[in-house]
Amino acid sequence: MKDDAELLMAYVKGDSEFDFTELVERHLPLVYSAAVRMVNEDVHLAQDVVQCVFTDLARKSSEVATRVSGDREALAGWLYTSTRFAAATAIRAIRRRKRYEDKAAAMSE
Repeated sequence: MKDDAELLMAYVKGDSEFDFTELVERHLPLVYSAAVRMVNEDVHLAQDVVQCVFTDLARKSSEVATRVSGDREALAGWLYTSTRFAAATAIRAIRRRKRYEDKAAAMSE
């Protein structure tokens, strides 16, 4: 069984979807449970956050692969931190949108 760094490096070198899928399946419970907690149990928003995190991982895979090589917990840490940032961004966007909607509703009255 390959470790996280090997899976990520295989994805980077050969664009192996199988290796990336294995990586996602391995870390999906961590990212999803963290996202649900961070967005106050909003499962739909948590799903959006999870998608954002793994999209970022695919996009930044070569950079992340160099960081996690040799450190077993490094990818989990990167995913958790990325989840925190994505959740905070999503919550900020919702609050901003609500503020604009409230302002527009007040103007129309």
